Amino acid sequence: MTTTQARSTRRRDRAVVAVTAVATPVVLWALITYAFGFDITVPESFGSSSRTALEPVPVIATAVAAVLAGWALLALLERFAGRRALTIWTTVAVVVFLGTLPYMPGFTVAERLLLGLVHLSLALVLVLGLRRTARARH
Repeated sequence: MTTTQARSTRRRDRAVVAVTAVATPVVLWALITYAFGFDITVPESFGSSSRTALEPVPVIATAVAAVLAGWALLALLERFAGRRALTIWTTVAVVVFLGTLPYMPGFTVAERLLLGLVHLSLALVLVLGLRRTARARH
């Protein structure tokens, strides 16, 4: 396989991971909300005491942002960090995942668990999927 073909295959594989990583938390949110009838409520604004049901747009937007950031960082590290790229990227990804777990004052235990599960679903698909695409390169 030529270098151009390898790049094309890697981009295609990463695009599949990206779509899957965005779809997974959205599908999980839909199952929680529609199949099980549980509304996850979130504050309407920072510091607000009024709450509203979590809608799909913030779930999608958060997932897209995470995917684009993860993909971009891995591509940069592969270009500039050589053989250490995957180790550095995985460490950063795990730290970001843990650091962005929702801090949820005022949330019920069930909401905390469900939001954590949605968060974890995105992280697992993204980290494991992009790691797989990076391994093919080295």
